[in-house]
Amino acid sequence: MDDKKSHLDPDQVLQQALVIMQPLVLWLLRSGVRHPEFSVAIKQIFLEQAASELDRLQGKQTDSAISMLSGLHRKDVKMLLAAMAQGERKTSTITRESLGRPTVPSQVMTRWLASGWPDELPMSGAPQSFEVLSRQVSSDVHPRAVLNELVRLGMAEHEGEQVRLCRSAFVPDQQMTEAGNLLAGSTADHLAAGVHNLSGPGSRKFLEQSVFADGLTADSIKQLESLAGALWQQVLNTMVRAAVPLNEKDEPAGGDQRIRVGMFCYSEPIQRRAVPVKKGARKPRGTSVK
Repeated sequence: MDDKKSHLDPDQVLQQALVIMQPLVLWLLRSGVRHPEFSVAIKQIFLEQAASELDRLQGKQTDSAISMLSGLHRKDVKMLLAAMAQGERKTSTITRESLGRPTVPSQVMTRWLASGWPDELPMSGAPQSFEVLSRQVSSDVHPRAVLNELVRLGMAEHEGEQVRLCRSAFVPDQQMTEAGNLLAGSTADHLAAGVHNLSGPGSRKFLEQSVFADGLTADSIKQLESLAGALWQQVLNTMVRAAVPLNEKDEPAGGDQRIRVGMFCYSEPIQRRAVPVKKGARKPRGTSVK
């Protein structure tokens, strides 16, 4: 068993995990998913992750071992494994890997944003045209089909032979399926990076940093949000320009690794709580980096 794992306090980790769960539970509730459905579904996740951890530790994949590690009752383990073996209950169909690879339209959009090309392009017939841009991403999907999807998503507008990029528009669909997939994939990878840094094997550390500041006014928040957006545009442009040639070199040679680099910005009013404070004590405020 890893030394890192033995140093983690289960009660403390549970409390930290519950903080992470707060926005997730809010998302579930707003989507109509209640505790009974979630509690049944989460059992399979505990089983899958326990089996994966036993495999990493080269332990025996027995009902007892999975039950001991996961805390699931042996009857639940046996029932879930039997259902999965009979195809009644499949392993999770949505994975971080499946949510990692963007669609052709989103790749075209990303490359356009990072290309430095004008926001308005001719459909074809020029070195800098939408057709050339689309062909750079995929020769299997017709540029017209890519354009139709971008127009449907509100990412581009098409008038005559001109195509215009809509930088601020993103309307995936009424059920927010694509936006939900993006949230699930990026959040899961973010957590995976942090969990590895806290408890994973080896000395490798993933980038997992953030800046926190409080005691700010609404005007200051707007300034910082604007700065964050500008900085992300720089990161996006730099990473895409670096990743495209590497992908074109590695993929034909059998490259089997993936990477996700993200950035987020969130702000809200400070939640005031009636907490006893010693006389003369002052709540620390300011800016910190994690």
